Amino acid sequence: MSFSVMTIVRGRRNHLWNQGRSITESHRKPDQWIIVGMDEDVDPPSIPGVDVVIDRVNGDGERLPLAEARNRAADRCSTETMVFLDVDCIASPTLFPTMVDTVQQAGGLWMGDVRYLPKGATTDHWTMNDLMPLSVRHPLQPKLITDRQPSQDYHLFWSLCFGISREAFETIGGFDTGYEGYGGEDTDFAFTARRAGVPFGFVAAVAFHQHHPVCKPPLNHFSQIVSNAERFRRKWDVWPMESWLRAFAERDLIRFDPGSDQIDVLRCPSKDEVAATVIDSPAGF
Repeated sequence: MSFSVMTIVRGRRNHLWNQGRSITESHRKPDQWIIVGMDEDVDPPSIPGVDVVIDRVNGDGERLPLAEARNRAADRCSTETMVFLDVDCIASPTLFPTMVDTVQQAGGLWMGDVRYLPKGATTDHWTMNDLMPLSVRHPLQPKLITDRQPSQDYHLFWSLCFGISREAFETIGGFDTGYEGYGGEDTDFAFTARRAGVPFGFVAAVAFHQHHPVCKPPLNHFSQIVSNAERFRRKWDVWPMESWLRAFAERDLIRFDPGSDQIDVLRCPSKDEVAATVIDSPAGF
């Protein structure tokens, strides 16, 4: 059955090429690999038998136009089944057949099983067999009891690896481009899916997340998280990313009252403060 893989990217060329290599090793190859560069042109590897589609969206050069890029990828898709795969993700050989069969048989929105790799795992001559023993689960994501696990926990949706039909994507209306940059746009997508009656669940379709440094809390996205959180609150009457907002408040960067509809920004973090939050663990946990 036909399907397309959609990847959005800024930088991370080595990660993109590793993802391309994993597509060549997949037990089922996509009809299309759609790659949308954010504020940049991309140079992906060619894959025999796969139509590699390249596009670009432009933002302000700083905030990642994540929602717009994902919507553009969907616009370029010519198949009814779509698998969105973050550029940091390497597809296990069984990811695509497992995800595609689930979407085509059950419909709805399905999040894959993302495992996180330590630094150096994919920098040399890695093989697919090396990755599973090195990878770890994220503690905030459920351990799957069955291969397909329907769920009402829409708030646990992350856009790193998910499958969806074109019909469901259009029912949701795509990603809300009112979210600018990092933070909240994927939770908004899931909440909109719930409101639209699109079923959600987790599926044992394994992807391996390649290492990159992260900030904990993400002070490097401070302004975007604050503005996106306020947008989310106005739209859904709940605060997203609350642990991050509380961490910002503990650093006297904001005044955050969960009962209020706005956040008072006291100051922006300094470069030194941002640098001090960089950690090197596999997934920032």
